[in-house]
Amino acid sequence: MAERDVLIVDDDRQVREVLHQAFVAAGYNCLLANDGREGVEVFKAGRPPLVVTDLKMPGITGIELLQQARAVDGDVAVIVLTDPAADWKNAIESVRLGAHAFLMKPINVDELLITVERALERRQLLIERRERQQAYEQLKDIDRTTPGRANMPQRDVLIVENHPEVRDVFHQIFLAAGYKCLAANDGRQGLEVFRGSRPSLIVTNLIMPVMSGLELLKQVRQEDRDAAIIAVSVVASAKAAIACLKLGAYAFLRKPMDMDLLLITAERALERRQLLIERRQRHERG
Repeated sequence: MAERDVLIVDDDRQVREVLHQAFVAAGYNCLLANDGREGVEVFKAGRPPLVVTDLKMPGITGIELLQQARAVDGDVAVIVLTDPAADWKNAIESVRLGAHAFLMKPINVDELLITVERALERRQLLIERRERQQAYEQLKDIDRTTPGRANMPQRDVLIVENHPEVRDVFHQIFLAAGYKCLAANDGRQGLEVFRGSRPSLIVTNLIMPVMSGLELLKQVRQEDRDAAIIAVSVVASAKAAIACLKLGAYAFLRKPMDMDLLLITAERALERRQLLIERRQRHERG
């Protein structure tokens, strides 16, 4: 298995070819499958670290492929592709079942490649954490000073939203999920709250008066490179979404959004933040 191997599974030949060309240009080694059944066979034979699969296919669906692949390799990174007419609930269910993300067709190649890099990064970070914890378990009876497992990440969120009704909905959702909530009316106020409280997660609207979510993202990332940020918007273009991701946002979600998806994304963003902190601390200790 090579770390830049990707299995592309799609019953649409044109989509498959476009994805193949994009991944080859980005330096990946591509495996191809015409449907879910063939995809399972190719995966079991090659064990690629990454699978990009269509959600709706004849025979074995993308969700069934996801489940079978993860039964073979629980660390596999899976990106699910779907179209706006597909079952939205199944797309979200794929994330619950372990897919890193789902993307809507037609696929923006830049967004896909950024998402893929994040998925592979998460895979590697989780492997490193597990290996480190296994090493600690082996050493704990020999050296009682060996560090224990990392603390769970904080569950505090700063909601930056200029629409009061949306801000209130987000506040209720996060509060019910056990988060400590802070709120701000615009980017400038959000930056002030961030500097005063240093929350572990920020959920920000992208388009706001006074200071935009994009500018807030830039400022926060300059002051905290581990900041977990989710950008949301109803009218932003694909270009704006990609700009957010390139600046370090964990994800970009389009309004209106499913609140379960928002909470799952928040958990993944906090997980990534904690994993990156653990990796840096480990390197600093030598």
